Amino acid sequence: MKNILFIMPKLESGGAERVLVNIINHLDRDIFNISLLLFSSSSLIDTIRDDIEIYTLNIKSTLKGLPLLLKKIYILKPDIIFSGIGNLNLYLSIFIPIVKLFLPKTIFIARQASILTLNNSRERSPKLYEWLYKRVYKNYDRVICQSLYMQKDLIENYSFPKDKSVVINNPIDIESLENLSKDKIDYPFSSDYVRLIHIGQLRYEKRQDLLLKAFSKLDSRYSLTIIGDGAERENLESLASKLNISNRVTFLGHKKNPYSYLKEADIFLLTSEYEGFPNVLLEANLFGLIVVSFNSIGGVSEIIQNRKNGILVSQGDIDAFATTIENIDIKSFNRGKIIEDTKGKYNIDLIIKRYQKNIIKDKL
Repeated sequence: MKNILFIMPKLESGGAERVLVNIINHLDRDIFNISLLLFSSSSLIDTIRDDIEIYTLNIKSTLKGLPLLLKKIYILKPDIIFSGIGNLNLYLSIFIPIVKLFLPKTIFIARQASILTLNNSRERSPKLYEWLYKRVYKNYDRVICQSLYMQKDLIENYSFPKDKSVVINNPIDIESLENLSKDKIDYPFSSDYVRLIHIGQLRYEKRQDLLLKAFSKLDSRYSLTIIGDGAERENLESLASKLNISNRVTFLGHKKNPYSYLKEADIFLLTSEYEGFPNVLLEANLFGLIVVSFNSIGGVSEIIQNRKNGILVSQGDIDAFATTIENIDIKSFNRGKIIEDTKGKYNIDLIIKRYQKNIIKDKL
């Protein structure tokens, strides 16, 4: 049995965090003894299985918590270290050669949860981050990417060795989501409308402003439900009022369980500038929804098969986005086939086997 230590800054409700929880909860206990180290306590801790040992450093800053992290790694002496997100992956990669002086057999694996070129451009010191990624990220024994786009970015722009990277798509816990979708909701999804839905954090890069502008071009046959919260909510509600669509747009805020709402909708909409490999599209397809999405940077085009489970529209073209929605004949899409294909490609048992194969490749 191999001792594997997962490391995350915290576990909140983001996509990367939920994927890591799924991986931790479903790994084979006959192969792995699993523990989790967090920098600070988190809302998703109660979703972690009881047999997982959880350590908390009680430090909010990832950078300031590194000395304590390295000390804990030395004490625990895991066979495998799995780092799960963003800057933590980078900071840890700097110290891998030092750790391996004391723990030479320990394997270091990172899960790449973002498109590096985009993330680095938004850092305070983008040139420094670019320099670091090009020089120290290759210290990992393996990097698992969510999408082909993400892997290509890593290899071509950061000279990461191809043989040390692998693409494993995000899993969906089908049984869990289907059970959650059975919860009753007190919300008037009316069959008088074509029911459009969007789920996501209300942040600028998600471009819900374009979503509202496109929706304003649709007539009164359509309603739009937006689930999520964030810094842009007030601006978006104001925009909806200016566009005279407030009577057909509902902002529900954050919902811990959005799946009952998702199941009742007809079409899922996505207007992001970029997406790594959006779980929400997999979840929409799991419930048979058609997706209309901008063909944004990242993994969206790896999920959507045109006219089978959705339609891609040129990035930022709100006229085409609205026209695409208007031209959809919902009955022409085979919802049963959408559900079947989604379960076949992204079911958690299949994805976990791929993770296990790549985690233990150097260990057995």
